[in-house]
Amino acid sequence: MFAVTLKLRFYNAKTETGEKNLTVMVFETKKFFQTDGEGNVNIEFPNAGEYTLRLLRETGPTDIKISVSGDETRTVYTERKAPPKGGITVEGEREKTVAARTKVRYEEIKRMPGTFGEALRALETLPGVIPNIGFGGGANGIIVRGADPQSNTFLYDDLPILYAFHLDGLTSVIHNDLIKTIDLYSGAYPANFNNATGGVIEIETVDAVQKTKGAFQVSLWNTTAYAATPFANGKGYVAVGGKYGYLDRTLGQSGLLPDGIRLPRYNDSQVKFVYNFSQEHQIAFYNLTAQDNFAIAAPNNGANDPTKDELSTFAGGRFSVGLSFRTTALRHTWTPSEKFQNRLTLINYDPITENNISLGSIQGKQFTRALYVGLRQDATWTATSQIKVDFGTEYRKLSFNDYGTEIQLRDPTNPSPNPYNTTNPDFVSRPLSVRGTSGYYNGYTTIKAKFGNFAFEPGVRYDHLEITRNGALGPRATISYTFPEVLNGLTIFGNGGDMARFPQTTVFNRETGNPNLEFEKVRKTGGGFSLKFGQVYEVKIEAFKNQFRDTIVNDPFASVPIGLNPDKSQWLSNPLVSNRSLNYSNKGTGWSHGYEVLLRKNSKQGSRDWFGWVSYTWSQTFYNSNIYRVYDGDTFQYSAVERQVIAEYYNNSKEQLATWDRTHVANVIYGWRINEDYQLGGRWSYLTSVPYQRVIGDDGGQFSNPANGQTFWNARYSNNPYTAEFGNTKRGADYHRLDIRLDKFENYSWGYINWYLEIVNVYLRKNTNGESFDNSRPFSGTNPVPSQTFGTLELPNRTVIPFFNIGMEAHF
Repeated sequence: MFAVTLKLRFYNAKTETGEKNLTVMVFETKKFFQTDGEGNVNIEFPNAGEYTLRLLRETGPTDIKISVSGDETRTVYTERKAPPKGGITVEGEREKTVAARTKVRYEEIKRMPGTFGEALRALETLPGVIPNIGFGGGANGIIVRGADPQSNTFLYDDLPILYAFHLDGLTSVIHNDLIKTIDLYSGAYPANFNNATGGVIEIETVDAVQKTKGAFQVSLWNTTAYAATPFANGKGYVAVGGKYGYLDRTLGQSGLLPDGIRLPRYNDSQVKFVYNFSQEHQIAFYNLTAQDNFAIAAPNNGANDPTKDELSTFAGGRFSVGLSFRTTALRHTWTPSEKFQNRLTLINYDPITENNISLGSIQGKQFTRALYVGLRQDATWTATSQIKVDFGTEYRKLSFNDYGTEIQLRDPTNPSPNPYNTTNPDFVSRPLSVRGTSGYYNGYTTIKAKFGNFAFEPGVRYDHLEITRNGALGPRATISYTFPEVLNGLTIFGNGGDMARFPQTTVFNRETGNPNLEFEKVRKTGGGFSLKFGQVYEVKIEAFKNQFRDTIVNDPFASVPIGLNPDKSQWLSNPLVSNRSLNYSNKGTGWSHGYEVLLRKNSKQGSRDWFGWVSYTWSQTFYNSNIYRVYDGDTFQYSAVERQVIAEYYNNSKEQLATWDRTHVANVIYGWRINEDYQLGGRWSYLTSVPYQRVIGDDGGQFSNPANGQTFWNARYSNNPYTAEFGNTKRGADYHRLDIRLDKFENYSWGYINWYLEIVNVYLRKNTNGESFDNSRPFSGTNPVPSQTFGTLELPNRTVIPFFNIGMEAHF
C-alpha cells in the first residue's frame, strides 16, 4: 500500500547524455535495476524515506542519496558541470495539484504565433479557456469554464494586479523576461488563492539571476526593456522590466481609422529585488505599475452624411477611459529548517478606474479608487514524509473613494437603450461622493497527504468583509491516484469545492449601493485522468460542472423603505427618501458544464526538437439575472409599490445562453527550432460563434442627434419569450484563423538579436462576432450585418492584407 515508484533519468551533465545501460542498486533493499538507452529507469521503493542509490560502473561504484516522498518523475545528475566562480546552484520545484491545473513554461510560449510576443496571451490556447474576442484579436478578459470574464484573478508571485492586458488587447502588463511559468487553475483551486469565481492565473517570475543580462525590443506598437543583475557575491539580485506603447502614433496615424479615435496609450513597469541574508532569511521587494487611457471624440460635423463620416451618428459625443494600478510589497521569508517555511508579505495595492462620457442623455464622469494596505502570512510545514500542511491568514484595511456621476440603465433588461431619448431617458445619472474604510480578513489551511500512489488534499478557506458583515466559507478538496505501471504513468483525479469573490468596487456603500450584498459564489466539481507516455508526451482529459449563485447584478427593484438621499446636496433640506433604491442585488445565477482534452508534446530543454499541443473544449454556459421584466402583452396596471413587491418576489426572467458561450473551442500549437538561426511557429484556432439576440426591427427613427440632425434608428428586439427571436438564440459563422511566426537569430559573443515577422490570419478569413446594426439607417435586409472582428488590414486602395507585426529583440 505504501510502495513508491520513481521514474528516474540518470543524466551526465558533463557529456550532456543519459547514462545508458547503467546498473543501479538500491542499497537499503539490495534490489538491482538497469537504465535504458536514454538513461531512464523505474525504481520501486517499499515506502517513502531516505535511500542510497549505488551506481555500478567499471571505474567503480558511486553513491547518490535521494529523498523519496511520492511517485514522480525526476532527473538524477551523475556528473555536474562546475559552477562559475562564486556561483551557486539551486534546484527544486514546489509541488502543485494535478487536477484542474495547466502549466506552460516561458520557453514554450515566448514566441507563439498570434500572441504578438506576449506570453500571457498563450492562455487563450489552453483547455477550458475561451478568448474574449475584441480589438486586436484578444481582450482584457478570458472566459474560464463559463465564468464571467471579469471574475478571474491574476497573481504575480502571489501579488494582485488589476488587469493583465493593456487596453489595446494586444500586450500584457508583465514583461516576458520576468516570467518563469504560468499556471492556470480552472477548477477548485487551492485554498491559498481567493477572490475568483472563474480562474486563477498564477504568474511565477524568475527566482534566480546568475549573471548580468538585459533585453530590448522594438515593434510597430511598443518598446520594451529588461535588465537583471546579481549583487553581493550572488546573495541577491535585482530585475527590472517595462513597456511603453505608442499604437496611437503608428496605426493611429495611418489613416485607416475614423477621425476622432485616439488609440490606447499605455506604460508599465516591474521591479523585483531579492536579498538572502542567510539560508534562513530572505527579503524581497516588489513594485508593479501599469497605466492606460483611451479616448474617442466624434467630430461635431454639421453634415448629415454617414457615408463620409463613420461616426456621424455619434457626432459631438465624447468618451474616455483610464485604468491604472500600483502594487508595492515587502516580503520576508523565514526557513529555519527543511520542514518549515513562513512568509510575511506587507502589501499596498492601489487600483484606479476613470471614465468620462457625454452622448445625448448620457452624461457622466466617475473616478473610483479602492486601495488597501494588507499584511499576509503564508506557512508550509512538513509534518511527516507523507503529510504537509499549508496555512495562512491575511488582514486588509480597505480605503475606497468613488465620486462623480454614476450612469446606469433605468431598466437593465433593455437590450437596446437610446442615448438620444430625452423625454423618458433610458439612462439614469446619479451623483456620487463616497468615501470610507473597511476591514477585510481571511484564513486558510490545506492538508497535503500522500501515501504511495494516493494523494488527498482537503482544504478550507474563510473570507469576511466587515462593512457588509458578510463572510464566505469555502471547503474544497483534490484527490488523485497514480498507476505507474501504465505506460509512463496514469493518474486519475477529482476535485470540488466552494469558491467566493467580492468585486473591488463600492457597490456595497450605504449611500448609493447595497450594504447587504453577499460574496459571489460558485461550486466547482470536476474529474479526469492524465496519461504520460515517453518522456515528453502527455494526454489529459477532464470533465467539469460549475454552479454560479449570488452573482451581483444591477437591480432597479431592490430598495429599502427609508434611506439616505443619494444626492448629498439635498441632505440639509431632504436627508431621507422613501423606497431608496439599492441599485444592486445578489440575484444572478448560472451554470456551465463541459469537458476538455489536451494532447501535448513538451519541449526538451537544450534540444531543437519540435513541441506543441492540441487542446479542445466542449462546453455550455447558461445565465439568468432573475430580474423581473414586463413582457409584451402584459397590460395589467400596477401601482409603483405593487410593481416593486411583485419584482421582489416573482422573478420571471428566462435562463438563456450566456453572451460569451462558445460550444466548441480548438487550438493547434506547433513550434520548431530549426537550427541556431531560425525558429518557425504556427497556431490554428477554431471557435463556435457566440450566441446573440437578433434584431427584428427599429423604433421608427423617433430621435436624432442634436449635434447634426442625424436620425438615430434604434434597433428593436423581441420581448416575447415564446418567440424564436427572443433571447440569445442566434449564432453566426464559426471563427477560425491561422497565424504563423518566423524568427531569425543573429548570435554574437555578447548575446543575440532576434528579428521576427508575425502574420495573423494568413488566409484572410473575415471572422465575425455577433451582428452590427447601423444606427444611421433603418432596419432592412442589409442592416444589421455580421460584425467583423479585427484580423485584417484594408489599404487605401481597398487591398486587404493580413494583420502583421515586425520587430527586433536584443538580448545581452
